[in-house]
Amino acid sequence: MTCCAAAALIAQSGCGSAADESATGPLTVYVSAPLQGEDADSGRDIADGAALALDEAAGMAGNAEVGLESLDAADGPGALAGWSPAAVGRNARAAAQDTSAIAYIGDLESGATRVSLPITNQAVVPQVSPGATALDLVAPPDGGTEVPDEVQPSGERTFLRVIPDDRVQAEAAAAWARELGAQRVEVFSDGSAFGDQMAEEFSEAAEGFAVSEDVAERGRALEAAADDPSAFVYAAESDPALLHDGITRIVASAQDPEQLPAAGEDFSAAFVREYDRAPGPYAAYGYEAMALVLDAIERAGDEAEDRNAVLDELLATSDRDSVLGTYSITPIGNTTLDAIAGYRVRGGRPVFEQPLAAP
Repeated sequence: MTCCAAAALIAQSGCGSAADESATGPLTVYVSAPLQGEDADSGRDIADGAALALDEAAGMAGNAEVGLESLDAADGPGALAGWSPAAVGRNARAAAQDTSAIAYIGDLESGATRVSLPITNQAVVPQVSPGATALDLVAPPDGGTEVPDEVQPSGERTFLRVIPDDRVQAEAAAAWARELGAQRVEVFSDGSAFGDQMAEEFSEAAEGFAVSEDVAERGRALEAAADDPSAFVYAAESDPALLHDGITRIVASAQDPEQLPAAGEDFSAAFVREYDRAPGPYAAYGYEAMALVLDAIERAGDEAEDRNAVLDELLATSDRDSVLGTYSITPIGNTTLDAIAGYRVRGGRPVFEQPLAAP
């Protein structure tokens, strides 16, 4: 018996040398996130999570005083506002030109990160992303482990992330479809670079499925779904997939606050006390990005003002206990975390259904 399921693999949306590679104290951590428009809730959660981590550390990392500069990555009028290359570029240049900058936390979206990373990379400002999941940020599009020179043109790695990448998301989606009893999977891409990549990753992960691939507009994908009781994946920059029987499932790289480990539960309680609202999925990732930066600064010791020393400590992170779980940073800058979230859409809103992980 087949079980109808659809997973929307979306970005929750889903870069030489510097003249001076040392910062001057007190140190500054920049946070770039959209603070207006449709992604404002996630952006505020990232910024507030980072601020909470710094507050809990009393603005110190070892013997180094650390401050926070939070910048809006979005431009535009009202509800139409969203991240823009101009805003993201301004943010990255502000960090690159600030002699006190020791790290840059951002960006939420992979597209925005492709704008900011070349700038911070050439200035040797370590960049830690709480939300950008694209594979090409850490490795060339055709695979391998080389530094991707399109986004890290200095040839040196300065980027890492605390959120699982798109491959983990695709593998978890394939495992979920299998768990739901799907016998065949139709994979539709919206034709975007993200959609094509996610369709390819899902197809590779769906071993044992009868997988067909097609590039389709959302309407065509849904029409096909209505005619055939198989599982459907609509890989797109936005717009989740829908299923003809009314069931929609979304796979998101950020864990839902409900599935965080004990330390994450303590974080959620502290977030509510501080901001009088419940944290969204990205709040813990903003918190951990800052907590990781502070830890790396402390581990750098007497070299806390040396960006290269802090970067080395960030990339050497191993078996770190955090609000997200225990993880290490791989040589290319990925997290070893593989816990993500599965949602079911009810009444037009995603409701957390179950924790997922890549097999």
